[in-house]
Amino acid sequence: MPTVPRLDPQRFRHILLRSVAMPAMLLTLLAGLLFWEVRQLLQADEAADRSDAVLAEATRVRQLLIDRETGLRGYLLTHDPAFLAPYHAAARHLPEALARLESLIAGSPDQLARMHDLRVRWADWETFADEELRRFRTGGDWLTLVVEAEGKRRMDGLRELLDALNAAERERAAHRGATAERQAQLVLWGGAAWLLLTGALLAWTGRRQLVLMSRDYESLLEQAQTQAQALRASEARLEARVAQRTQELTAANHELESFSYSVSHDLRAPLRAVDGFSQALMEDEGERISQEGQEHLRRLRAAATRMAQLIDDLLRLSRLTRAELRCEPVDLSALAREVADILQRSEPGRQVTFDIAPGLMTRGDARLLRVVLENLFGNAWKFTSQRSDARIALFAESRDGRPHYCVRDNGVGFDMAYADKLFSPFQRLHRPDEFPGTGVGLATVQRIIRRHGGDISAEAVPGGGATFRFTLEEART
Repeated sequence: MPTVPRLDPQRFRHILLRSVAMPAMLLTLLAGLLFWEVRQLLQADEAADRSDAVLAEATRVRQLLIDRETGLRGYLLTHDPAFLAPYHAAARHLPEALARLESLIAGSPDQLARMHDLRVRWADWETFADEELRRFRTGGDWLTLVVEAEGKRRMDGLRELLDALNAAERERAAHRGATAERQAQLVLWGGAAWLLLTGALLAWTGRRQLVLMSRDYESLLEQAQTQAQALRASEARLEARVAQRTQELTAANHELESFSYSVSHDLRAPLRAVDGFSQALMEDEGERISQEGQEHLRRLRAAATRMAQLIDDLLRLSRLTRAELRCEPVDLSALAREVADILQRSEPGRQVTFDIAPGLMTRGDARLLRVVLENLFGNAWKFTSQRSDARIALFAESRDGRPHYCVRDNGVGFDMAYADKLFSPFQRLHRPDEFPGTGVGLATVQRIIRRHGGDISAEAVPGGGATFRFTLEEART
């Protein structure tokens, strides 16, 4: 066979090194730069989110402080206990809100300093508020404290601290946003410049390699044309050889059909003569023939009958193996019920329970699949003949995502040590005087199943029945 033309391996490696290594290195550096810049942008985005959280939490703290102040003032001026509800609610939520705010600004020393001052002033306001309530409840001079607005001044100081904290956080967020914008512009312009440089290098390298490789193109093309001509000549010889083999196979098939006809026609006549003359001899000369002679004649007739059955089974096996498959939807359950009805009509005196699962649909040749069920059900019928509670079942199991069809009986079974002989022609695991048969039925079943792209296996226990499992796929011609 002609070899395929190709570049020199060493030269090709050099081309790859020059064409791929440098652009790959430049792209790797660009990817590293982009990764670093994107990481910086993500960090800036996280910082912006944290600033938003600080501002939101500071606003919550401010509102809780206002609720506490207005609740106390409303209660003192109106003597209405309803004003104490926001006062006490704010007292419950303020420690948690202050703790969250402090955790959010943990990385900012200046903000932490403001937070420390805020806690000190808040404690001072709480002391003042407690004093107001004490005087109010004991009948002291609480009104002077309200009129002098000492509590308001303390609360204004708290609000000023919160305003300073918010202003610092907004300034920090603006600075981070400007930094992130500059970094984004750097990524865009730097990436564009790097891509232009990489594209220019790729264009220059590619052009150079094309110039170098074009020198070898004509030589490679000439070699390819020569090899294509040789391949066409080889294909012509192969087609001629295939046609010759096809013709030989057709002739062999015709010879096999002629041989099958010869076996069917030429061997049956002598067998019928042996059987007929043996019967005539028994009928005409039976009184003069000894008991031993009559037994010999019966055996002779039985052997002739068995020989005729063997011929029928062999011809049937040959026809089924060579028959054209017709792939169509097949209802195995319906076929099984028909076969079961025929078996029951053949021996109406037997009590056999058939358990046929409904709705077993598949694809294949209905005629050949009927032969499969006739043989498997026939075997089950035969090997359960000695049981009064005979049962024969057809069902499906799912294994590896595909259905396995099963025919099970509770007959005599067999020893699994001899299971490899089951599907070979003329191999039997029981004596002819126990159960009749030629040993061709299971071989026929196996060939039909394999022609359908499936497989068949058997499991049995002596005295405990047998199970035959087979798979089916779309028929193969």
